[in-house]
Amino acid sequence: MKQQLWTIVKTLAKTLVIVIAVDACLRYLGDFSAAQSNVLTGLGWLGYGLAASYAQRHGQPQGIKNFSPFCVSIQPNWYSLLLDFKLVGGKEEWERFCEAMDKKPAGEYSIFRSGILFTVIGPQSEDGMPPGLIYSDNHKRFASGADFSEGIMELEFGRPRRGEHPFFKHPLWANLPEVFFKRGADGYDLGLEVQQDWWKDLCASGGIGDLANIEPDTDYLCGTTRLVIATLPYSELRLYSEPNDYEQMKARQPEIDKQLEAKGWKRQVEKNSDIPDPWWRIDHKYFAVAHREI
Repeated sequence: MKQQLWTIVKTLAKTLVIVIAVDACLRYLGDFSAAQSNVLTGLGWLGYGLAASYAQRHGQPQGIKNFSPFCVSIQPNWYSLLLDFKLVGGKEEWERFCEAMDKKPAGEYSIFRSGILFTVIGPQSEDGMPPGLIYSDNHKRFASGADFSEGIMELEFGRPRRGEHPFFKHPLWANLPEVFFKRGADGYDLGLEVQQDWWKDLCASGGIGDLANIEPDTDYLCGTTRLVIATLPYSELRLYSEPNDYEQMKARQPEIDKQLEAKGWKRQVEKNSDIPDPWWRIDHKYFAVAHREI
């Protein structure tokens, strides 16, 4: 009886901590008012409850009960990304682009400054792969899955959408080029969305070496092409949907790191510090990803 009571108390305490953490993130990181953050937290928790109830009724994986909310930060390595894909022609064009981006008001979202940041506040989706219910910290809105596409530089209002891009060696085609993050066959895909004909001409020029071997995902109706540059294995974020047993996590870590290395990622090793870094950080030539429990 005492053991059951203690289990209930721990469950309630964990629930309270999660609710407070989510509310604090919305209020202080998302810059919401107290009333807005309370309402959004309530809606998020309601969604979590409904998803858990659905899983219980329809035989979803029991690991859903162990879900812990977490944040994910994705930051492109802009210099390497733009130079290697010939979107800028050299240091001078890169500096001119940086100067233009620095003029963007601090209060406006810019993927160049902030990357892609989202918080997973609900359990994994029906096929057992996270994330499930998420909150976009960049755009202050909820979504039911991880599929982001952000223009690197927005067009000025009234600018013609044809001709050459003012900063990139790329046709002026809506808000392209764009950076995307989405679920793929082998993991979470990260890459660029560009104009189809521009990519074909770039590959034919022979100036990008092995990058020309990237298999394009072309939308012929829109005339655009998605290029998957990096793939983050699903196993990296599964730890938030599994029992938080330190010994089990430690035992699985070598296998997860092997999967990362096979995809071109390397985990950052934390240096000795009096204040431990709460983020798990992994690096790719073109992207840096960090995630942490909240």
